[in-house]
Amino acid sequence: MDHGERLDLDAFAAAFSQAWTRLEKRFLRVECWQSYRENVNSASQHAYERGEYEQTVRLLREEAGADRALYEDVRSRGIDFARIRVVREPWTDYLRYELLAYQIRADMGETIEVVQVTRDTPLPSNDYFDFLLFDRTIALVHDYGSGPVGEQTGGWLVRDAEPLRRLEAKALELRSRAVSLRSFLAEAGF
Repeated sequence: MDHGERLDLDAFAAAFSQAWTRLEKRFLRVECWQSYRENVNSASQHAYERGEYEQTVRLLREEAGADRALYEDVRSRGIDFARIRVVREPWTDYLRYELLAYQIRADMGETIEVVQVTRDTPLPSNDYFDFLLFDRTIALVHDYGSGPVGEQTGGWLVRDAEPLRRLEAKALELRSRAVSLRSFLAEAGF
C-alpha cells in the first residue's frame, strides 16, 4: 500500500481505537475475502466447521453482543456506519458462516450491504481489498500476509489525501451497486 504506515496487528487495533474516537460522520468497512481464518472469533468458526449449527449461532450472538456498545455509540452519535461486502459465486463455506454472523449483526442494527461480482473477478485484488474508512481523514487497509486462507497480520494506516480520496471513491462506487443484506439473502437463496 503506497502512502501508508505499516502496522502490526496490535498497532492496527490501537489505530482503530484512536480513529474511532475521532470519527464524526461516516465509517465504511469494505470486505472482500471469500475465505478467511478469524483471529478473534475462532470458536464460532470452528463450531461451524464441525457442523454444530446451534452452537455456531449461540457463539455468534455472544461475539456480536460484545459489540453492542459500538452499535449504541453509532446510533447515539448519528454515524453513517456501513459494512460493504463484496461476494462472488461459488459461495465458500466461510462466506456461508459469515452470512450467519451478518444476519445477527443486522438484527442488532448494523447496516450490511452486499455487492455481487462475476465469478471471474479475483477477490482480493488491486481493485477489491479490505479496508476501513473513517470519515475522510484516516483509512486502515488490512494485510492478510501471504498465506492462502487469509489471517490478518496487520495493515497500513493511511492519512494522505490522495489515497484517502481513492479509497472513498472505491467504497462509494461499491456502495452505489450494493443491495441490502436481506435482499441479497433472498435473491441468492440463503
